[in-house]
Amino acid sequence: MQDAIMWLVVLALFALGFWSLARDNERRRNRTAQEFERDLADTKNSLLRAGMLELDKFVGPEKQKRAAVEYLKDEEQGTTKSGGKDDHVDRTAEK
Repeated sequence: MQDAIMWLVVLALFALGFWSLARDNERRRNRTAQEFERDLADTKNSLLRAGMLELDKFVGPEKQKRAAVEYLKDEEQGTTKSGGKDDHVDRTAEK
């Protein structure tokens, strides 16, 4: 009997979660422009956004460093990312 009650509670929680997701989706679809702007303003101050900004502090500079290293390698080879004829040292050197 206790197993049946436990399964009913689990199924009820699952159904409640599904129902709340469906209701939130419906609310988002039918919101007005003012509600959308309010939700957008609330999102800017959310904890998730703050966490992602902190994570970007660690990940962001690494991408910039990698791009700088690639640019220096291109410069050593005599080319840059523009790909123009005047960027290649061998092509533009006077003979």
